[in-house]
Amino acid sequence: MYRNGLEYDEMAKKVIDIYLDYNIKTFPINVNQVCQKMQIALIPYSFYQSPSRELLKKESMSSFYVKPTISNPATILYNDDIGEVGSLGNIRRNIMHEVKHYVCEDTQDNPDDDLADYFGKYFLAPIPYLVVKGIDNCNDIMSIFGVDEEMASYICKNIRNRKKKHGSKIFDYELPLLKHLLGNYYNYYMNRL
Repeated sequence: MYRNGLEYDEMAKKVIDIYLDYNIKTFPINVNQVCQKMQIALIPYSFYQSPSRELLKKESMSSFYVKPTISNPATILYNDDIGEVGSLGNIRRNIMHEVKHYVCEDTQDNPDDDLADYFGKYFLAPIPYLVVKGIDNCNDIMSIFGVDEEMASYICKNIRNRKKKHGSKIFDYELPLLKHLLGNYYNYYMNRL
């Protein structure tokens, strides 16, 4: 699906706001802590007995978001069986995909939901941080940011495309994120670009 680049910029801005609002500064991102800070209940499928677990898998083999009600908080249910979902990195990606639905108050998951995928990717490994730090190797991205090989490949592709189109330019809306993550080293890294 083709989307206007501004839609992706809006997702990035939402991620940046969460980093700043919840003081997130370390990698790999602890998705459990992020959900806890955002008051999202995070429940693995393994919490349930087999018949219920099979019903959850019919809803989604990976994860899904349940909107809050008067008596229940916003909830993300996720498949924590690595044999079924592939890797811990994939579980983390699925959870952050669902966080996007919470943040944007989506009513249902869209099978073409590339914005939620982009949100999760940007959240787990923010592209401007990678550009400034010079991290563009898939193996480094997997080990530093705790993402799976497929996501690392997409991130590397995003970095290449961004550098091809914009060089090492950092957009104005990304500067607060870099100041937040780099702290006292912000000027050092920015002067190297």
